[in-house]
Amino acid sequence: MSQSINFVGDRRKRLNKTQKQDKKIMNIMINVLVGIFIIFLVVMGLRIFYVFRLKTVKDQQTDVRTVILSHETIEKEYIIFAQKLKKLSVFFGKRKDKQEALIFFSEIFGKDVIVSGIDYSSADEDVVSFTIKAPNVFVMERVFETLEDPKVNINYPNITKSNMTRSASGNYTLSLAVVLPEMVGLPNVGSSTKDVNTK
Repeated sequence: MSQSINFVGDRRKRLNKTQKQDKKIMNIMINVLVGIFIIFLVVMGLRIFYVFRLKTVKDQQTDVRTVILSHETIEKEYIIFAQKLKKLSVFFGKRKDKQEALIFFSEIFGKDVIVSGIDYSSADEDVVSFTIKAPNVFVMERVFETLEDPKVNINYPNITKSNMTRSASGNYTLSLAVVLPEMVGLPNVGSSTKDVNTK
């Protein structure tokens, strides 16, 4: 009995195998395409999100810039006002220091010495100028001793003496220019007066 060759069966087997491989490749390609499409959607979504965020930030910047520009006049006025207050506080602080210096020297020289010719109007320099009058040479000597006293020099180390004159009646006058020291507290007028006058 002769054997018959089944070409049709072999062909079907090969076709089935090829179809399975094609189907497998098709599934892989479909999965790859789906993955690429998903990635594309994610990228597009992120791009749209960041474009929206960027637009929001730009809109906020525009709003903030508009608000700042609308307050520019107020800020300028505030800065000018603050500078004026600062200058006034410095001016009145210096004026107060000069008045305290006058009180200090008016009390420290005693009742025999008259303080006059006061000039503390200068706002540019921390200097107070005045003239003292002594009835005789002995009182004037006491004035010089007082000016050299350490307790006076601690509070006012820079004192300039000038224009000393003597009148026909025997009175002496002397001009003093006192430089106010920086960062110095209030002079201890009462204690300094007592200590120097009891010298």
